[in-house]
Amino acid sequence: MASNDKKRITLFWLILLALTFFATFIAEEATPSHFIVIIICLTISIKGRIVIDEFMGLREAIPIIRYGVHSYFILLPAFVALSIIFPEFLAQLTTIK
Repeated sequence: MASNDKKRITLFWLILLALTFFATFIAEEATPSHFIVIIICLTISIKGRIVIDEFMGLREAIPIIRYGVHSYFILLPAFVALSIIFPEFLAQLTTIK
């Protein structure tokens, strides 16, 4: 492995650590709000994209595989945020009448 590759991996690893510490600090210290939920979900999406492209090696993968995995880290945090921001609407939507 070339020195540049090691530096690149180390840089992205440090970015992942920083994002994790940032999200943890905000989740523990801030008053719960919709804005905080959105920030946490965005950090999850960013971290997922970094892991997919840099550590899983899917940057050069077949597009349908790459986008399929990327969509997981976009859709799942979005669904979590929507379920926290609009719980009453989802309860009404999923209630059998």
